[in-house]
Amino acid sequence: MQDDLSIEIRKLEVRLKEFVDAEQKAIESLKKWLKKLKNLNDFIIKISGKEDSESFKQLLKLRLENLKAFQEALKEMSKSEHEKSHLLDSYGSILLALEEKTSKLQKS
Repeated sequence: MQDDLSIEIRKLEVRLKEFVDAEQKAIESLKKWLKKLKNLNDFIIKISGKEDSESFKQLLKLRLENLKAFQEALKEMSKSEHEKSHLLDSYGSILLALEEKTSKLQKS
């Protein structure tokens, strides 16, 4: 039978992996948004002074793509922060389990 400290250590391993995975997804979604943002900026520079309806339609399309990419990045960042909160919980649980385990050794 595993003791509390062993269980908490295993939980931390799992939670750390989940956090790293979520953080990586957040980074990738931010990179995707950044690429779209650069494309939008380049397009705006390209059409400066041109006021035709086709350019305006393309501008609206690119703006919408940017908003969607930004929303996705925020969602992934939120997931990462959620996983980070689990890590903080594990830190406290491990410290408590470690203290309880060492206290039992002192009583023996």
